[in-house]
Amino acid sequence: MKEKISDLANKLKRASKKNLAFCIEENWQKKVGEYSKELNSSRPKEHLGLIEKELRSAFQKELERVETPEPLREKILKSLEERRVLQTAPHLGATESPRMLCINWLGSLGVPDNEFYVVGMYSGIPFSNNSRPGRINKKTDSVNLFPSNLQDALVYRSVIPEKLAEAVHQLPHHLKKFFPRAKIGHSYTAWALQACQNIEGKVLEKDNLICLDINEVITGYLSRVLEKTGHVLNKIFFDQATRAEFTKAFPDEIIFYSPASDGKTEWVENLKMKEISFSSPPALIKELKDNRLCPGLLLGFLVLAFLNEFKCLGSFRQVEYLPDYQKKLAHLKFLKDFEIEKIPTANLTTGEFSNKLFPVDIILGDEFSPDPNMLFGELILPMKDKLLE
Repeated sequence: MKEKISDLANKLKRASKKNLAFCIEENWQKKVGEYSKELNSSRPKEHLGLIEKELRSAFQKELERVETPEPLREKILKSLEERRVLQTAPHLGATESPRMLCINWLGSLGVPDNEFYVVGMYSGIPFSNNSRPGRINKKTDSVNLFPSNLQDALVYRSVIPEKLAEAVHQLPHHLKKFFPRAKIGHSYTAWALQACQNIEGKVLEKDNLICLDINEVITGYLSRVLEKTGHVLNKIFFDQATRAEFTKAFPDEIIFYSPASDGKTEWVENLKMKEISFSSPPALIKELKDNRLCPGLLLGFLVLAFLNEFKCLGSFRQVEYLPDYQKKLAHLKFLKDFEIEKIPTANLTTGEFSNKLFPVDIILGDEFSPDPNMLFGELILPMKDKLLE
């Protein structure tokens, strides 16, 4: 295995994926249970700043949206504040892929039973994304939940169509019981998050697994801080010098996603900083609240990792682009007081089981008994071709 890992790492370096190569070289020989404990270790409290009250409120609002019981909400919020660890790899969909199942198994292994493994799922994607977020995914086939005119539509703040309700009604009872009641016109993302939490909580035997829409959290946060004149986010959008410095550092980065339609089909538009212009903070807040303007990756990680010091666990792409964000942000004059260069950004949770089972396959009867004493490298090698793409 050592030779195979070394060969993979060398190829990754030649492909300019040096951060990923380093993470694999440093951790491949560790037992996954111990590696997960390392990933889930939080920074000492004396080294952490306080979480912004606006971010805490945004997390609370999202927990309410997905109908988390009130006593549990406070425990989750306390865990988030104190541990400051969040899984940010998965895309938001009705069911997960084999790789995301592996990621959540790995990420959750080292979480104490009295704490929470919180998964901030990303909804800023179209239904045509290769994670197939609008389907019930299985190894042999899948159940499509959305009509053809919505295949390229934005997942964020989408609603349940009639096709979904009909498809779920036809599922066998021993699978259907894991899906919430589907109400046409109600939130698809809240429904999908509850489904994922039910299914993977059962598969992983984890009642402390919590699934949230991280884009909803960031929107809620932005709606609260944009009206604060001195706040970093207000300055990025409405202070001329700050906006110019930020735009120069990230000229081609997608800042928001926006839904678009010709009356028949829907699709997603990507908005860069130079394409965004709002007359005032209330105008941007209104767009966020009323028109499904969805925050992109950079805004999300700026808020979570770099302003509020969350350790964001992520997949193989994240350990490449998050350090790149860090390097650029750390050089911005208006962020110099945040010590962005000290935030941990290489927190690799990725891998595949050799049998490549979907969570739904396991619910339907396939055996699932991975060994927490296996080496992390055993999860990496089955997906080496994907890492080299």
